[in-house]
Amino acid sequence: MNGRKRGARGRWVMLVLAVALAVGACAEAPEPSPEQQALFAQPVDAELVVPAARNAMRYEVGTITAPAGATVRLVMDNSATTSPAMIHNVVVVATKSDIERVGRAAASERDNIPDDPAILTYTPLAGPGERTAVVFTMPPPGEYPFLCTYPGHFAFMQGTLVSVAP
Repeated sequence: MNGRKRGARGRWVMLVLAVALAVGACAEAPEPSPEQQALFAQPVDAELVVPAARNAMRYEVGTITAPAGATVRLVMDNSATTSPAMIHNVVVVATKSDIERVGRAAASERDNIPDDPAILTYTPLAGPGERTAVVFTMPPPGEYPFLCTYPGHFAFMQGTLVSVAP
């Protein structure tokens, strides 16, 4: 009798796990806003994707590159994230010395974007399961730092946008 109870309990646990996995697999990503849909549909010379590490304060790439003067779609890909605390963006600034100032100022600003002339471009915040984008013209050849300006993230989430001669 004991073996039969354990077998039934094991089947029950497996059923619960299967249902939980099926429900998780069916979860859909939030629908992008009409503005974001238009940006993803816009023709560009290059698309640069910056994926966030799953449920972490870390980008999966450190360097992204495109030709100077190119029309670029910069994508913040937060689609692997499920934690509600992991909200990210990509903010490109002019120099490394701008990172600390912009990162700290962002904490008290609406949408975490301060009014700072060092900001060259930025994606909107991407919540868990979302992708956001901005379309812009690549700056002159050089290296431009990028960071996440969600409060507390800039110290861990940084990379470099490299603009190369066409």
